[in-house]
Amino acid sequence: MKRVVLDTNVTISAFFWKGHPRTIYDLVRSKKITMLLSSDMENEFIRVLGYPKFGVSPKGILPFSNSLRSNAEFVKTHSDASVITADPTDNIFLECAVDGNADYIISGDKHLLDLKTYSDIQILKPKEFLVKEGVLKETENL
Repeated sequence: MKRVVLDTNVTISAFFWKGHPRTIYDLVRSKKITMLLSSDMENEFIRVLGYPKFGVSPKGILPFSNSLRSNAEFVKTHSDASVITADPTDNIFLECAVDGNADYIISGDKHLLDLKTYSDIQILKPKEFLVKEGVLKETENL
């Protein structure tokens, strides 16, 4: 089973909108792929979910966090990636991917995507991942 790290923007998109991120999260929920999660990633998810633009109250964050946790394999990170200097918080996804033996990092973040690979782990946009895994044809949209 493929092991993936979803960055925060992909995870938030999966919860709020239809599209490729939601399709990936559906694969996670149906146990077709394994989503990896670290405590730093969970904290980042909670922080971003609290932005006013999402309209989620502090109390309302708990169901999102519980869903995330119940569908993920928790990874205790010990790596220290300092590759992305423009936005150092992006390094948490690299650390989780390495320590969790991920096959892919799925992201919409330019800093991550510009790396293309990290420690033999491919970094792909959501649609690229779905095409690569045969879930979606290249010309197909959801």
